[in-house]
Amino acid sequence: MYKLLILAVALSYSIISFSQSDDRALILETVQKFFDSIEFRDRQLLESILVPNSLNISARELDDGEAQFNVMSYDEVVTALTRPGRNAKERSWDETVLIQGNIAVVWTPYDFHVDGVFSHCGIDSFQLIKQDGQWLISNSSWTLETENCPASPLGPID
Repeated sequence: MYKLLILAVALSYSIISFSQSDDRALILETVQKFFDSIEFRDRQLLESILVPNSLNISARELDDGEAQFNVMSYDEVVTALTRPGRNAKERSWDETVLIQGNIAVVWTPYDFHVDGVFSHCGIDSFQLIKQDGQWLISNSSWTLETENCPASPLGPID
């Protein structure tokens, strides 16, 4: 009986771990779709992974040390990130993913390139919710840094 109890407890932990692992992969897939929508200027893809009326905030430090925040509505961010006329690519690495039930946070360094030229780096913070089995971005915030950017471990862009 004791061995059966230990087996049941071990199985329950492995199921929880497996579920978290599956969710982590799906969450990172959603974040990658965010980056893909920027690169391919795919408005439909971006809209498919954002919660309507999501809030998006960029933060940058000005030369005098003051913080400047740019708050963008859902419509503003969708238009800005998928506008024609530029080739943009955003990459991330070393993602930290926290999951509790139907909410999650992704915190990750990133670099951003426009027309093949480095533009800036920073930290992306995505808040996600799981709705009808799909992970959606409910909020994104990012720092926008043009100086002192560490070299990306991903190497040069393709």
